[in-house]
Amino acid sequence: MKDYRIQFTPEAARLISHLHPEIKKTIKEALKTLQENPYSGDDLQEELSAFKSLKPKRYRILYTVDDENKLIQIYYLGHRRDVYDQFRILIEKLHR
Repeated sequence: MKDYRIQFTPEAARLISHLHPEIKKTIKEALKTLQENPYSGDDLQEELSAFKSLKPKRYRILYTVDDENKLIQIYYLGHRRDVYDQFRILIEKLHR
């Protein structure tokens, strides 16, 4: 099976650029796994039901899968304690 391409939104790219190098390494390893198996993350619920969440260690990567274009779109990532709340706030701002 051909691997999926990974694309970051500007917000996700900004967030990953500010992470500690050791965390970046963890995220990069998780993304390699995700390319091979894009459905390895969990389906989210309620207003985030269009997204999946991959859980490397204490971090969360929020993404969607486009099978037709073999594309994984990374929308947001962050520490598990507040990633979902922060992403909801971002979505609300974008829909105003």
